[in-house]
Amino acid sequence: MQKNLTREIKQMNQQEKNSKLWATIMDDMGSQGGVGEYGFDAYISKLTLKQDTGTKLILEYPADLPIAWVEVNYLPYMKNSAARVLDGARDIELVAEGAVVCEQAEEAHTKVRNDMPGAAPRKDRSRKAVNKKILNNSGLNGDFTFDNFIEGSNSEFAYAAAKAAATAQDGFYNPLFIYGESGLGKTHLLHAIGNAIREQRENAQVIYVTSEDFTNSYIEAISRKGEALNNFRRKYRKADVLLIDDVQFLASKGKTQEEFFHTFNALFASGKQIVLSSDCPSSEITMLDKRLQSRFEQGLSVELLPPSYETRMAILRHKVRQWRCNVASSELLEFLARNITRSVRSLEGALIRIATFASFSNHKPSVADAKRLLKDLLTTEKESTITVDEIQRRVAEEFNIRQADLNGRRRTADIAHPRQIAMYLARRYTQLPLQDIGAAFGGRDHGTVIHATKTIEQKMSADPDLRAVINRMAADVAG
Repeated sequence: MQKNLTREIKQMNQQEKNSKLWATIMDDMGSQGGVGEYGFDAYISKLTLKQDTGTKLILEYPADLPIAWVEVNYLPYMKNSAARVLDGARDIELVAEGAVVCEQAEEAHTKVRNDMPGAAPRKDRSRKAVNKKILNNSGLNGDFTFDNFIEGSNSEFAYAAAKAAATAQDGFYNPLFIYGESGLGKTHLLHAIGNAIREQRENAQVIYVTSEDFTNSYIEAISRKGEALNNFRRKYRKADVLLIDDVQFLASKGKTQEEFFHTFNALFASGKQIVLSSDCPSSEITMLDKRLQSRFEQGLSVELLPPSYETRMAILRHKVRQWRCNVASSELLEFLARNITRSVRSLEGALIRIATFASFSNHKPSVADAKRLLKDLLTTEKESTITVDEIQRRVAEEFNIRQADLNGRRRTADIAHPRQIAMYLARRYTQLPLQDIGAAFGGRDHGTVIHATKTIEQKMSADPDLRAVINRMAADVAG
């Protein structure tokens, strides 16, 4: 009994020391001016120092705290202040309430069980721990799920296809090829597919990897001796689900494309699910092996488009709830939704910037504040509002032809060449789908737009004078 009392006193003394240490670190953060009163009240004050290991501070947070927001906006300030207070750098680990206690209890339980006479060593761990390890090995981000993907008219087909791929046991949508401009949610959907499959089939071998990481791993494998290359091949060819992000970066990498071709074939022949993402249709990926292009096109291709105003508002409101950063008025959210239109990533970035400013300045930003804080984003957005009509007028003026000729059926060289340039500029500077661009040029199909784009890109690479003319027209249109 005396031992238990002594241990309790030591624990109380340690908790008191931890509280004082954390208070000192917070005082230092306040004195440096990096974190405002709102940030302290809403986030930092909710953290509790549970342990100082000598190299790492373990901080506990309540379940309702948006910890991703804390990590992005406040973790560097915590590390800097901890280093000053403790005269040395410390890593910081953020754990949910009860997580450390549960791990200690599990270890103690294992030790007691293993110390019992005749007991076999306990090899298994909790399902949660095993799942966490598999999740980490898979490369998946558990924060990206179907539940927190905001579906709109721009993404409903891609969303439905992704959910179908996540539930199909036989790789029916194989491969699923998701394409669209950067920041529209392709990566989110890839992770959501993987997370959904892992939830349904605990032992499924799911691998998420970017094409760049796949390439780097392959280069490392062939540069090392021994079993490195065989291990690389076993890893990817034994997967139940392979999710490859930004597959367009495989272009021009001949050896890596060859390796991926055989990996693709091995998985496809076994009925394993393959999901790919790209910033453009596979037919537009230049210097892509024709065999790979053919494989990519044999499945289902779906496009993610820029979100509508209604979807952008839904995304903003969801993020405000998710991050618990109620710092933006309805008027300000409407301003963001109407003016940040290019991508979901840009929209979220704008909201983060607004909320961070609020945490430093201790007041809710106005629309005027937003215009000042987001000047660079708003300028970029203005450039994205270029229309096909503006492009056609500028090209017609440059080549001394009628704008109507660009929409007509004439195919003479003096018309076809400017028309291809106009299509190239429309593809590059507008957010319109290929079919809409083709429709704006007299009802032509998306294949004509793709051909025009490739033709002009090739001519520009070989003709610096043409490149200069096109760049000048682009600058004129962009204002």
